[in-house]
Amino acid sequence: MSIPQTPDQQTIPPTHEDSRWIFGPGKEGRFADFIELTRDVTAAIRSSLQIVYASDLVREINLDCEAEEASPPAIGKTDAANLMRLSIAAASLLQHVSQEHIDSLNKFWAE
Repeated sequence: MSIPQTPDQQTIPPTHEDSRWIFGPGKEGRFADFIELTRDVTAAIRSSLQIVYASDLVREINLDCEAEEASPPAIGKTDAANLMRLSIAAASLLQHVSQEHIDSLNKFWAE
């Protein structure tokens, strides 16, 4: 008796590839991965903060307008708080990874 395979059990290789921002010889540079990580994380932080800011601005505008003229913000206060926490965590990640590079360079040049 054979057991049928479901789609998630088939061995089809994924098509996803990590995004790369640096092409050519520069992609093998010492800090290429860190530069690409920094670009991605800062883009996420920027987008998150823009969404939070825009939503807060709509809430402020709604305080000064008539009820029928009020607009819903893009996200609620809970989601805004979550995006702020994400931004803080992302900035902390960059700080941690950059400190590792600093420590590595300092150790290399101290020897």
